[in-house]
Parts: sequence; C-alpha cells; structure tokens
Amino acid sequence: MKQVLLLGDSIRMQYQPAVGEKLADIACVSGPEENGRWSGYTLNSLRFWLPSLPSPDLVQWNCGLWDMGDDYQEGRHFYPPDLYEETCHRICRVLRKVVRPDLKIVIATTTPTLHGDHGDILLYNDILRKVAAEEDAAVNDLYAVVSPAKGEMIGEDHIHLTPVGIEACAARTAEVIRKALG
Repeated sequence: MKQVLLLGDSIRMQYQPAVGEKLADIACVSGPEENGRWSGYTLNSLRFWLPSLPSPDLVQWNCGLWDMGDDYQEGRHFYPPDLYEETCHRICRVLRKVVRPDLKIVIATTTPTLHGDHGDILLYNDILRKVAAEEDAAVNDLYAVVSPAKGEMIGEDHIHLTPVGIEACAARTAEVIRKALG
C-alpha cells in the first residue's frame, strides 16, 4: 500500500478525508492535524510533521491564500510573490532531501474565493505552476475545478468549500494522485 501525505491549509483539511476514501484501494492518506497556513509556516513545520507521519511515496501540498493576505493592513502581501516563489521551491527541495530524492510531488493550486477579482490568486497560481515545472512536480489545478461553479462550491464565509466543493476537490485530487502513483 502506498503512503500519500497531504499538506496545506484548511481547504486541504476539508477534502483530505474524502481523498483517503477515494484512494483506499491503493494508498493510505495522511496529513498533519494542523493547518499549514502560509508557505513559510509549512516549510518550517516539515521538520515537526515528517517524523510523526508515515514516510510518503507522494506528497501533495498547497499554500496560497494566507501568503497573499494583508493581515496587518500594510498594503502588501504577507509573503510577496518573490518570497512565495522562493519558499515554494524550498518546500520541494526539503521534501526531497528529508524523504528521498525521487519523491513524487504534486502541487495544488489555490482555490478561488468569493472575494475580489482573483488577480492575486491567478498570480500566485502561476508561480505554483512555474515552481512545479522547475521542480519536476505535477500540478493539481483545484482553481479550475472550483472556479466555474464557485457559487455552488464555496460556502457562506466566501473561502471554504461546501460539501459539493469538497467532493469536487477530493475527486480531482484522487484522480491526480492515482495518475502520479502510476
């Protein structure tokens, strides 16, 4: 049985149980009990999470909404695009250094929200695609899954998934992971 590790924010936490059910025939799916928050938090937390979780054959991770937030009203992203890109590269490198050099990595794009025009989300997702290409990682485009029906897939808080969104993201994630595990 393969071991799959899912890392990421509260959106990942929503769809992780359903991904585990969908992959139960080929993989055990696990992830930290805590929210991965922003990319720097995920990077720093790898040293705590990895020793306590099964050694993975594949890791899917995502970070984004926290990175692009302006929590301190400074008129800037919490993690500006250049720092975000660097940190995303480091997550891939550290995973392969700590787990093993041939670790399969999938990077999930940030899902849309019901706020704003999504320019920042599209910019940060482009960065993720660039990092994935440079780090030989697959892309799980969850933005493309949710965006066409975001009114149905995003809940009242304008960020988190509805049951329909959870099912759609879990189905896509299981499909991408199943393909990556070959």
